[in-house]
Amino acid sequence: MSPALEVSGLSVTYRDGTRALRGVSLTVEAGERLAVVGASGSGKSTLARAVLGLLPRGALAEGSIRTDGRPGYVAQDPFTACDPLRTVGHHVREAWRAAGLRAPQGAAEAAVAALSLEVAALAEHPHQWSGGMLQRASIAAAGALSPALTVADEPTSALDADLADEVMAALGRSAGALLVITHDLRLAARWASRVAVLCEGGVVETGPADRLLADPRHPHTRALVAALPSASGGRAAPQGPALVEARNLARSYGARAAVRDASLAIGAGQVVGVHGRSGSGKSTLLRLLAGLEPPDAGTLRLPERRPGWVMPVFQDARASLDPLWPIWRTITEPLTGLRAARRRARAVEALASVGLGHLDPRTRPGRLSAGQCQRVAILRAVMAAPALVVADEPTSGLDTVAAGRVAGLLREVAEGGTAVVVVSHDLDLLGGLCDDVHEIRDGVMTP
Repeated sequence: MSPALEVSGLSVTYRDGTRALRGVSLTVEAGERLAVVGASGSGKSTLARAVLGLLPRGALAEGSIRTDGRPGYVAQDPFTACDPLRTVGHHVREAWRAAGLRAPQGAAEAAVAALSLEVAALAEHPHQWSGGMLQRASIAAAGALSPALTVADEPTSALDADLADEVMAALGRSAGALLVITHDLRLAARWASRVAVLCEGGVVETGPADRLLADPRHPHTRALVAALPSASGGRAAPQGPALVEARNLARSYGARAAVRDASLAIGAGQVVGVHGRSGSGKSTLLRLLAGLEPPDAGTLRLPERRPGWVMPVFQDARASLDPLWPIWRTITEPLTGLRAARRRARAVEALASVGLGHLDPRTRPGRLSAGQCQRVAILRAVMAAPALVVADEPTSGLDTVAAGRVAGLLREVAEGGTAVVVVSHDLDLLGGLCDDVHEIRDGVMTP
């Protein structure tokens, strides 16, 4: 039986001269699950796009790629992969239309129900779904025709651990073979038969997933394993009056109640974590705290509302960055009173603080990886010197080393007196970073 995927000597150079992949060779046998891991910007997503034939215009690809039929695809960013004017149901049924077929009666509904999604919600549009819900819908579409190979780029980055395992099980059932791009080493160990480690565009180590976690041999692999978060540690909770008080907040979208009853008190310098299953109301709660949406019920007390007093870090970091602005301008957007040269210098300093000192500050977001975009978005929020930062999945899609840098940055922000609220599905991250952690379940927050 021929392999589902065979890549030989693959090198990719973008139009601006960036060499994203350097002589990559790997094989995915029929029925095999191969995970590709590595630091943000190591070339993981470029590999996925090359296999799918989705490299941008002007990119030069050398080497060979052979696949067994047409692969299924789960995009890293489900929001940008969807047409905002089309319903979610339209996007799921597109799997059949793209193959010149008509979706059988009830097939789309069965595909989303298998991933614990409400069938009735297929009539809604992408912006009405949470990131995790929309990610599951894209997984339903990718596996609809049971392809010989499915390429999944960070398919569980916005999902809690239990739901991530459910999704991986569903992917495994629908795909003959699976190429998973992921930053989650523990997920790779649970679900992949082999792991390939990318570093600076090349494969530096391959082997069984459990062996790589227990006995990593390349320095890059060892650094990724060493940076795995642990729930131990945490911070000494600062004392003082509440800076923000939310009582019995509620918010609905039509007939759907996203937040039913949430109360929270946050002090200056405190880091508060919120976790819950996908669709439980986490992102809506953050939008309420940030003042981006009004609550339907309950009270929210903020001592002031000056510009920049509260700064959000959105779950979809790439979409929150102006695609036409160089990143120095994005990072220093709150510093409108400074000259451009001084703003660029501040941006260079900020980029170096989160491990992005190698980037040209004139780079635009389209040339950044998703993880790099997330760090730029956090730097922009911090640059405003806010009293409150609300961060929605700030380490989603980041490798362990980059996630540790982001967590350290948020900790530094809090130690400077800023209150921080972090939504994450990663309980180990929250346990090590936060003073207090709350669960939200079906829109109701528990103490």
